[in-house]
Amino acid sequence: MSLNTPIIFCLALLTFTFLGLVGVLLQDRRTLAAGMFATATLFSLGLLITVLLLQYTDRLHTHRNLMIQLLILLFLAFVFLVLFVFGCVIVMFVWNGIKLIRHEGLRPSNWLALTLGMLLLLFPVVNLWLARHVSHRLMYRYLYQFALLCVGWLVFIFLMYFLTAVINLINIRRVKLDYIVVLGAGLIGKQVTPLLAARVRKGISLYRKYAGSKLVLSGGQGPGEVIAEAEAMANYAQSQGVPAVDLILETESRTTHENLLFSAKLMRPGANFALVTSSYHVYRALVLAKRLGLSCIGYGSKTKWYFTLNAFLREFVAYLTITWKMQCGMILFNAMLIWLEILLTSPH
Repeated sequence: MSLNTPIIFCLALLTFTFLGLVGVLLQDRRTLAAGMFATATLFSLGLLITVLLLQYTDRLHTHRNLMIQLLILLFLAFVFLVLFVFGCVIVMFVWNGIKLIRHEGLRPSNWLALTLGMLLLLFPVVNLWLARHVSHRLMYRYLYQFALLCVGWLVFIFLMYFLTAVINLINIRRVKLDYIVVLGAGLIGKQVTPLLAARVRKGISLYRKYAGSKLVLSGGQGPGEVIAEAEAMANYAQSQGVPAVDLILETESRTTHENLLFSAKLMRPGANFALVTSSYHVYRALVLAKRLGLSCIGYGSKTKWYFTLNAFLREFVAYLTITWKMQCGMILFNAMLIWLEILLTSPH
């Protein structure tokens, strides 16, 4: 089968997106471009396969109807898969939200997963109702379209954030590490919490993997804490067999930003380091490190699943706060699109 324009276009698109993905992964994968190029590469591959199937049916007229039926079945299967995943996501958010509230209490931050699950459940019904009742009211229709654009952008940025976060948890290339920075996470008296203990254990496993490395334990004394988090982490690390000489304590920080900023001052310039925190927290910490001009990779420690989902949503909200200029820019862009529609459709 000779190559024609559609196939050449799809091959070129796949090559471009794949090379873009490789370039981002090699240069700095801490940008949402990693998730965007990964999505674009998968889309390009699917488009190429679809075009090849269509071209194949043109060559084999005897099997044309069979191939068309196969494509229709594949399309229906894709739609069913999307609906199934959407339903599973709703169930997952609601179930995790209820379980988190039962285990962790009624704090406002614990309601994120359950609230999002209920909003997703109500969205199709509310969307249909609004579509029917605002269509004949011009101003309401424009406000409805603006809201849909903003929601669409939020869904898109969340998917890219999730994909990029997953990509940054995978460290295939082995880089010699000089320091492993473990970020603090609160104490129970003078003892580390189970969540913080998991972070320290992950840091210790990396410390033992990279001979000659040092453990930087980062965390100050927060409100209501008896000692600095770094001190409790050091006590726990020594109980796990790590010698005190290989521990560096950073005891002044109160936030993730300060964790990174103050820890960097304790390491020699140009050293390779990895930061260790809970899996849901890794990507935002890497984004903050990038903004500070720090080159590093991230490793995630395990946490309870029902806690991870809600915590990941909190991290996404925090990411939106960090990138507020970009988010405001997109809101303004959406408003300009609606304004342009008003200009084009209004009678002269």
